[in-house]
Amino acid sequence: MITLMPRLSGAAAQQMLDEMLADDGFRWPGFSAETLPNGARFAATGGSVIHATRLRELRKELVALAVDFGFGAEDRKNRFGEYDSALTRWIAGLTEFSSGEALRDDVWCFIAVAMAPDIVHWRFGTSRERYLGGVRNCFQRAWLRARALDRGPSHSDRWGLVDRLTEDALVQITERPSIGADPVLSLALAEGWVRAASRIGRPRMEAVMRQATLRLRVRNEVQALTLLDEDDLTDIVDQFFNAASEQTIAVSLSVDSSANPDVGESGVANGVSAPLRKKAWSLWRTRTSG
Repeated sequence: MITLMPRLSGAAAQQMLDEMLADDGFRWPGFSAETLPNGARFAATGGSVIHATRLRELRKELVALAVDFGFGAEDRKNRFGEYDSALTRWIAGLTEFSSGEALRDDVWCFIAVAMAPDIVHWRFGTSRERYLGGVRNCFQRAWLRARALDRGPSHSDRWGLVDRLTEDALVQITERPSIGADPVLSLALAEGWVRAASRIGRPRMEAVMRQATLRLRVRNEVQALTLLDEDDLTDIVDQFFNAASEQTIAVSLSVDSSANPDVGESGVANGVSAPLRKKAWSLWRTRTSG
Protein backbone atom coordinates (compact mmCIF):
# COMPACT_ATOMS: atom_id res chain seq x y z
CA MET A 1 0.00 0.00 0.00
CA ILE A 2 1.33 3.42 -0.98
CA THR A 3 1.69 5.86 1.90
CA LEU A 4 0.33 9.27 0.99
CA MET A 5 2.49 12.11 2.30
CA PRO A 6 1.32 15.66 3.03
CA ARG A 7 1.77 18.10 0.17
CA LEU A 8 2.37 21.79 0.65
CA SER A 9 1.49 24.17 -2.16
CA GLY A 10 4.05 26.68 -3.34
CA ALA A 11 1.90 29.67 -2.39
CA ALA A 12 1.40 28.41 1.16
CA ALA A 13 5.10 27.61 1.46
CA GLN A 14 6.08 31.10 0.33
CA GLN A 15 3.79 32.67 2.90
CA MET A 16 5.21 30.49 5.66
CA LEU A 17 8.76 31.34 4.60
CA ASP A 18 7.94 35.06 4.58
CA GLU A 19 7.05 34.79 8.25
CA MET A 20 9.76 32.30 9.14
CA LEU A 21 12.68 34.09 7.50
CA ALA A 22 11.62 37.69 8.09
CA ASP A 23 14.53 40.14 8.52
CA ASP A 24 17.02 37.35 7.74
CA GLY A 25 16.17 35.68 11.02
CA PHE A 26 14.52 32.34 11.75
CA ARG A 27 11.28 32.02 13.68
CA TRP A 28 9.45 28.70 13.62
CA PRO A 29 6.66 27.64 15.98
CA GLY A 30 7.55 23.97 15.67
CA PHE A 31 5.92 20.95 14.09
CA SER A 32 2.56 19.45 15.02
CA ALA A 33 1.71 16.19 13.32
CA GLU A 34 -1.94 16.57 14.31
CA THR A 35 -2.39 20.13 13.02
CA LEU A 36 -0.90 20.56 9.59
CA PRO A 37 -0.40 24.09 8.20
CA ASN A 38 -2.89 25.80 5.91
CA GLY A 39 -2.24 24.73 2.34
CA ALA A 40 -1.19 21.20 3.27
CA ARG A 41 -3.25 18.44 1.68
CA PHE A 42 -3.17 14.80 0.64
CA ALA A 43 -3.88 13.10 -2.65
CA ALA A 44 -7.56 12.17 -2.84
CA THR A 45 -6.89 8.57 -3.89
CA GLY A 46 -4.10 6.13 -4.54
CA GLY A 47 -3.02 5.04 -1.11
CA SER A 48 -3.33 5.38 2.65
CA VAL A 49 -2.76 8.72 4.39
CA ILE A 50 0.28 8.66 6.64
CA HIS A 51 -0.56 8.54 10.35
CA ALA A 52 0.39 11.41 12.63
CA THR A 53 2.44 9.01 14.73
CA ARG A 54 4.61 8.17 11.74
CA LEU A 55 5.07 11.85 10.90
CA ARG A 56 6.35 12.43 14.43
CA GLU A 57 8.71 9.48 14.05
CA LEU A 58 10.10 10.86 10.81
CA ARG A 59 10.66 14.23 12.42
CA LYS A 60 12.42 12.58 15.37
CA GLU A 61 14.66 10.53 13.07
CA LEU A 62 15.54 13.60 10.99
CA VAL A 63 16.60 15.50 14.09
CA ALA A 64 18.60 12.59 15.52
CA LEU A 65 20.47 12.20 12.23
CA ALA A 66 21.30 15.91 12.02
CA VAL A 67 22.43 16.03 15.66
CA ASP A 68 25.10 13.43 14.86
CA PHE A 69 26.70 15.94 12.49
CA GLY A 70 26.50 19.16 14.49
CA PHE A 71 22.87 20.28 14.46
CA GLY A 72 22.10 22.12 17.68
CA ALA A 73 25.70 22.07 18.89
CA GLU A 74 27.16 25.27 20.31
CA ASP A 75 30.66 24.72 18.89
CA ARG A 76 29.29 24.95 15.31
CA LYS A 77 31.64 22.21 14.09
CA ASN A 78 29.24 21.04 11.45
CA ARG A 79 30.09 18.19 9.10
CA PHE A 80 27.77 19.04 6.27
CA GLY A 81 29.30 16.73 3.65
CA GLU A 82 29.04 13.72 5.93
CA TYR A 83 25.52 14.72 6.87
CA ASP A 84 24.45 14.85 3.22
CA SER A 85 25.80 11.34 2.65
CA ALA A 86 24.08 10.01 5.77
CA LEU A 87 20.84 11.73 4.81
CA THR A 88 20.98 10.08 1.40
CA ARG A 89 21.32 6.64 2.99
CA TRP A 90 18.49 7.33 5.43
CA ILE A 91 16.06 8.54 2.79
CA ALA A 92 16.90 5.59 0.55
CA GLY A 93 15.76 3.22 3.28
CA LEU A 94 12.33 4.76 3.83
CA THR A 95 9.35 2.99 2.32
CA GLU A 96 7.43 6.29 2.26
CA PHE A 97 9.74 7.51 -0.50
CA SER A 98 9.82 4.37 -2.60
CA SER A 99 6.63 5.32 -4.46
CA GLY A 100 5.55 8.08 -6.78
CA GLU A 101 4.98 10.36 -3.80
CA ALA A 102 8.71 11.09 -3.83
CA LEU A 103 8.41 12.44 -7.38
CA ARG A 104 6.32 15.37 -6.20
CA ASP A 105 8.00 18.67 -5.35
CA ASP A 106 5.20 19.62 -2.97
CA VAL A 107 5.88 16.58 -0.78
CA TRP A 108 9.48 17.66 -0.26
CA CYS A 109 8.29 21.23 0.19
CA PHE A 110 6.16 20.07 3.12
CA ILE A 111 9.08 18.29 4.75
CA ALA A 112 11.44 21.25 4.36
CA VAL A 113 9.01 24.05 5.23
CA ALA A 114 6.62 22.45 7.71
CA MET A 115 8.32 19.41 9.24
CA ALA A 116 12.02 20.27 9.48
CA PRO A 117 12.80 23.87 8.46
CA ASP A 118 15.14 24.19 11.44
CA ILE A 119 17.35 21.52 9.89
CA VAL A 120 17.25 23.26 6.52
CA HIS A 121 18.20 26.54 8.20
CA TRP A 122 21.11 24.85 9.97
CA ARG A 123 22.30 23.31 6.71
CA PHE A 124 21.64 26.11 4.22
CA GLY A 125 20.58 29.24 6.05
CA THR A 126 17.91 31.43 4.47
CA SER A 127 18.29 30.30 0.83
CA ARG A 128 14.67 29.74 -0.20
CA GLU A 129 15.42 27.25 -2.93
CA ARG A 130 16.56 24.86 -0.20
CA TYR A 131 13.08 24.90 1.35
CA LEU A 132 10.88 24.90 -1.75
CA GLY A 133 10.40 21.78 -3.82
CA GLY A 134 12.91 21.04 -6.59
CA VAL A 135 16.40 19.71 -7.18
CA ARG A 136 17.87 22.19 -4.67
CA ASN A 137 15.52 21.24 -1.83
CA CYS A 138 17.55 20.14 1.20
CA PHE A 139 15.94 16.70 1.38
CA GLN A 140 14.83 16.17 -2.20
CA ARG A 141 18.42 16.50 -3.41
CA ALA A 142 19.40 13.63 -1.13
CA TRP A 143 16.61 11.46 -2.54
CA LEU A 144 17.76 12.28 -6.08
CA ARG A 145 21.28 11.22 -5.19
CA ALA A 146 20.02 7.98 -3.72
CA ARG A 147 18.08 7.22 -6.89
CA ALA A 148 20.92 8.14 -9.23
CA LEU A 149 23.97 6.72 -7.44
CA ASP A 150 22.78 3.56 -5.71
CA ARG A 151 25.08 0.71 -6.75
CA GLY A 152 22.56 -1.77 -5.40
CA PRO A 153 22.05 -3.61 -2.10
CA SER A 154 24.30 -6.47 -3.18
CA HIS A 155 27.28 -4.20 -3.85
CA SER A 156 30.04 -4.28 -1.23
CA ASP A 157 30.34 -0.47 -1.37
CA ARG A 158 26.75 0.45 -2.14
CA TRP A 159 27.01 4.17 -1.37
CA GLY A 160 30.65 4.67 -2.31
CA LEU A 161 29.80 7.09 -5.11
CA VAL A 162 27.77 9.31 -2.79
CA ASP A 163 30.72 9.40 -0.39
CA ARG A 164 33.48 9.99 -2.94
CA LEU A 165 32.08 12.45 -5.43
CA THR A 166 32.56 16.14 -4.75
CA GLU A 167 29.58 18.45 -4.38
CA ASP A 168 30.18 19.87 -7.86
CA ALA A 169 30.21 16.39 -9.40
CA LEU A 170 27.02 15.42 -7.58
CA VAL A 171 25.32 18.57 -8.83
CA GLN A 172 26.44 17.92 -12.41
CA ILE A 173 24.71 14.55 -12.28
CA THR A 174 21.57 15.03 -10.22
CA GLU A 175 20.57 18.51 -11.38
CA ARG A 176 20.58 17.53 -15.04
CA PRO A 177 17.37 15.55 -15.73
CA SER A 178 18.80 13.94 -18.87
CA ILE A 179 21.41 12.27 -16.65
CA GLY A 180 20.07 12.17 -13.12
CA ALA A 181 16.76 10.63 -14.15
CA ASP A 182 18.57 7.76 -15.88
CA PRO A 183 20.32 5.48 -13.36
CA VAL A 184 22.40 3.85 -16.11
CA LEU A 185 23.88 7.14 -17.31
CA SER A 186 24.28 8.62 -13.85
CA LEU A 187 26.08 5.57 -12.51
CA ALA A 188 28.31 5.36 -15.59
CA LEU A 189 29.27 9.02 -15.33
CA ALA A 190 29.88 8.80 -11.59
CA GLU A 191 32.06 5.71 -11.93
CA GLY A 192 33.96 7.47 -14.71
CA TRP A 193 34.55 10.42 -12.37
CA VAL A 194 36.08 8.13 -9.77
CA ARG A 195 38.44 6.56 -12.32
CA ALA A 196 39.44 9.95 -13.75
CA ALA A 197 40.03 11.44 -10.30
CA SER A 198 42.39 8.58 -9.47
CA ARG A 199 44.40 9.40 -12.60
CA ILE A 200 44.60 13.19 -12.55
CA GLY A 201 43.69 14.08 -8.97
CA ARG A 202 40.54 15.52 -7.43
CA PRO A 203 41.64 19.20 -7.60
CA ARG A 204 41.40 19.16 -11.41
CA MET A 205 38.10 17.36 -11.58
CA GLU A 206 35.65 20.28 -11.47
CA ALA A 207 36.50 21.57 -14.95
CA VAL A 208 37.03 18.05 -16.28
CA MET A 209 33.66 16.86 -14.98
CA ARG A 210 31.84 19.74 -16.63
CA GLN A 211 33.46 19.05 -19.98
CA ALA A 212 32.88 15.29 -19.73
CA THR A 213 29.24 15.85 -18.78
CA LEU A 214 28.76 18.13 -21.77
CA ARG A 215 30.29 15.56 -24.10
CA LEU A 216 28.08 12.82 -22.70
CA ARG A 217 24.92 14.90 -23.09
CA VAL A 218 25.75 15.80 -26.69
CA ARG A 219 26.55 12.20 -27.62
CA ASN A 220 23.39 10.95 -25.94
CA GLU A 221 21.35 13.20 -28.23
CA VAL A 222 22.45 11.23 -31.28
CA GLN A 223 23.18 7.85 -29.73
CA ALA A 224 21.18 6.10 -27.01
CA LEU A 225 24.05 5.41 -24.66
CA THR A 226 21.93 3.40 -22.25
CA LEU A 227 21.42 0.78 -24.97
CA LEU A 228 25.14 -0.01 -25.02
CA ASP A 229 26.48 -2.91 -23.03
CA GLU A 230 28.28 -2.04 -19.81
CA ASP A 231 31.82 -2.38 -21.16
CA ASP A 232 31.15 -0.22 -24.22
CA LEU A 233 29.49 2.46 -22.11
CA THR A 234 32.45 2.41 -19.71
CA ASP A 235 34.88 2.86 -22.61
CA ILE A 236 32.95 5.80 -24.04
CA VAL A 237 32.67 7.53 -20.66
CA ASP A 238 36.41 7.10 -20.11
CA GLN A 239 37.00 8.64 -23.54
CA PHE A 240 34.93 11.64 -22.51
CA PHE A 241 36.95 12.10 -19.34
CA ASN A 242 40.29 11.60 -21.10
CA ALA A 243 39.43 14.18 -23.75
CA ALA A 244 38.12 16.58 -21.12
CA SER A 245 41.25 16.22 -18.98
CA GLU A 246 43.52 16.82 -22.00
CA GLN A 247 41.55 19.92 -22.91
CA THR A 248 41.58 21.24 -19.36
CA ILE A 249 45.31 20.69 -18.95
CA ALA A 250 45.99 22.31 -22.32
CA VAL A 251 44.03 25.40 -21.38
CA SER A 252 45.79 25.55 -18.02
CA LEU A 253 49.19 25.37 -19.69
CA SER A 254 48.34 28.03 -22.24
CA VAL A 255 47.07 30.41 -19.59
CA ASP A 256 50.14 29.77 -17.46
CA SER A 257 52.39 30.47 -20.43
CA SER A 258 50.74 33.77 -21.32
CA ALA A 259 50.69 34.95 -17.72
CA ASN A 260 54.19 33.84 -16.70
CA PRO A 261 56.87 36.52 -17.23
CA ASP A 262 59.68 34.24 -16.07
CA VAL A 263 60.01 32.21 -19.25
CA GLY A 264 63.61 32.57 -20.33
CA GLU A 265 65.50 31.56 -23.44
CA SER A 266 65.08 27.93 -22.53
CA GLY A 267 61.34 28.34 -23.05
CA VAL A 268 60.59 26.61 -19.77
CA ALA A 269 57.93 27.89 -17.37
CA ASN A 270 56.98 26.01 -14.19
CA GLY A 271 58.81 22.97 -15.53
CA VAL A 272 56.87 22.89 -18.81
CA SER A 273 58.83 23.39 -22.01
CA ALA A 274 57.63 25.66 -24.80
CA PRO A 275 57.22 22.79 -27.32
CA LEU A 276 55.02 20.93 -24.86
CA ARG A 277 52.94 24.02 -24.24
CA LYS A 278 52.54 24.59 -27.97
CA LYS A 279 51.50 20.98 -28.44
CA ALA A 280 48.96 21.25 -25.63
CA TRP A 281 47.58 24.48 -27.05
CA SER A 282 47.23 22.93 -30.50
CA LEU A 283 45.47 19.92 -29.01
CA TRP A 284 43.02 22.19 -27.21
CA ARG A 285 42.33 24.24 -30.34
CA THR A 286 41.71 21.08 -32.35
CA ARG A 287 39.31 19.60 -29.83
CA THR A 288 37.32 22.76 -29.22
CA SER A 289 37.00 23.59 -32.91
CA GLY A 290 35.65 20.10 -33.54
